[in-house]
Amino acid sequence: MKTVLTNCTLVDCTGAPPLDNARIVIKDNRIETIGQGLAPNLESVDPEEPLVSLYDEDQVRHIDLDGGYLVPGLWDVHCHLGDLIPDPHNYLNTESICDYTIRAGRNAIDALRAGVTGIRTCGDAGYSDVAWKRAFEQGVMVGPRLFVATKGISITGGHGHGTLGALEVDGPWEMRKAVRTNLKFGADWIKLMVTGGVMTANESMAESQFLSDEIAAATEVAHIKGKRVAVHAWGAEGVKAALRAGVDSIEHGLLDEEAAEMLVRQGAFYVPTINCTQDADFIKGMPEFQRVKAMGAAEAHMAALRYALKLGAKIACGSDTTPINEFSKRELEFLVKTGMSPMDTLIAATRTSADLCGVAGDLGTVEVGKRGDLVVLKEDPLKNMSAAREVALVIKDGQLIDTKTPEGLTDFFDLYC
Repeated sequence: MKTVLTNCTLVDCTGAPPLDNARIVIKDNRIETIGQGLAPNLESVDPEEPLVSLYDEDQVRHIDLDGGYLVPGLWDVHCHLGDLIPDPHNYLNTESICDYTIRAGRNAIDALRAGVTGIRTCGDAGYSDVAWKRAFEQGVMVGPRLFVATKGISITGGHGHGTLGALEVDGPWEMRKAVRTNLKFGADWIKLMVTGGVMTANESMAESQFLSDEIAAATEVAHIKGKRVAVHAWGAEGVKAALRAGVDSIEHGLLDEEAAEMLVRQGAFYVPTINCTQDADFIKGMPEFQRVKAMGAAEAHMAALRYALKLGAKIACGSDTTPINEFSKRELEFLVKTGMSPMDTLIAATRTSADLCGVAGDLGTVEVGKRGDLVVLKEDPLKNMSAAREVALVIKDGQLIDTKTPEGLTDFFDLYC
């Protein structure tokens, strides 16, 4: 099967300027050609009708994109599929792992319909993210590409030890055991809770939790297996300790100038999740202790991202909040509000996020030979990043994804929030 997409503006996220009147041909699941204008033999064809035998013996479908804006499939690389913040019904402390897993899958499937074709999970209970990854890969259900960290790892009583089901460890030997356990169950990434955070009570965001030898033990074991390490780290001292131990990505990160310079020098990725401290509508729904911490970190978080931007850090897009279909778009909007250009923001949510997950050779940009993960937006995201909310078409691996909400489906917010 070939799919011919015409009548669109291509923003390929390689850094090249947009291409007007673009034509993209996908053969099976790979991009075969990129050009301009109508393909041969399409000038007099009704674009609503499927075409047969225009290219040798292959079947071809022609989709007129009606002047839309074609970008690579979007990514959200800091997600907890089953998490809820806030959690007004106290589901996380009362539901079964089966309930949690069902919500996790619903969250991922909704995200794909909204154009999020790639997701990295950063800690989910019960290895539910591994189960959904396998289900999507096997075609049991249609969902986004998942790169999974399985259970987060914290110190005893540390950040995320309760509702996210983090493994609690103390010392480098227990750390090695926990990392190997997650790898045994299918982890693509290892996620460490290096500092305190917003969600967990009775801890500050600045406090360091894991010690240097514990972080180094995790990094050594993961890297031997060819896996990467992501660290939840708000406080700058925790960020620096993690970078000294050789981690691959910093999540959140109230970077000071020294931490930002270390990040860039080491070539680590930065996933700021800037909406977590800047989104007033989201923050006001939090419990009081969480509101106080998030609001108190807002100015430093903004400064941290600007340090990183100034130094040319590798910034990827992660929302850290559910539902992903909503908050991945909010993260894009807040990155622009913080000072990223719209083009750099799109690159953060496509090319850099794919690079973070180790698949930039296959995904993240619209280039010949790469997989056909594409999103068509109705308006120009380079003029207004909120255009990312108006999705006209989603293609994953060359296959059309139904973007319509199924009739009878209850809204995620009504169900859980």
